[in-house]
Amino acid sequence: MRTSIVAAAAAAACVLMATQDSQASFYPPDYPICSARDTQTQGPFELIKDTKSPYSRNAQLTVAYRGYLRNSFPDNEINFYIRLNGNDIFIPASSGSNGDTYAYLNAGPRNCVICSPPPYDYQNAPLCATYEFAENQSSTWVCEGPSADEQEIFFWAFNDYGQQNAWDIQVAAESHGYWDSNWGWNYSGRFEPRTGCY
Repeated sequence: MRTSIVAAAAAAACVLMATQDSQASFYPPDYPICSARDTQTQGPFELIKDTKSPYSRNAQLTVAYRGYLRNSFPDNEINFYIRLNGNDIFIPASSGSNGDTYAYLNAGPRNCVICSPPPYDYQNAPLCATYEFAENQSSTWVCEGPSADEQEIFFWAFNDYGQQNAWDIQVAAESHGYWDSNWGWNYSGRFEPRTGCY
């Protein structure tokens, strides 16, 4: 009797430990492992790279602009040309709260929710409603992904394993045909890859 009680207690402890471990490591894909920030000022532009994980595509780029086009045009009529490692986009800027206009680009997943297969899904989240579960699949994280512009600009920003490459960046601002582009050469910056949270 005593042996069976000890065995049952040991089994319960193992189950509890496994549950605690799996809960502790069941972070969503957008969970920030770290918050490492790199910044550069290039002419009227500030380039900000935020690394949330050096081991996955969880990084963001913010381009802030404080140049002369803001004296003539509203912030929401300014557009940015951004080139990163050979891929470029042309996107509208937004009015910032730091005396700037800016664009924020996210390479990673966002707004993740845990989804369970029917009939157990209690989240009622739109992402869960559109996710197709494989047969016998258990609960999983479902996230929103990068936009088409974000996919384009970050195409060469990471290697095949999701680790950062160096980021060679060119930026310029435009509004109503007027450019702030360093006389056509664009403003350039470079971020070396983050290999850790330091």
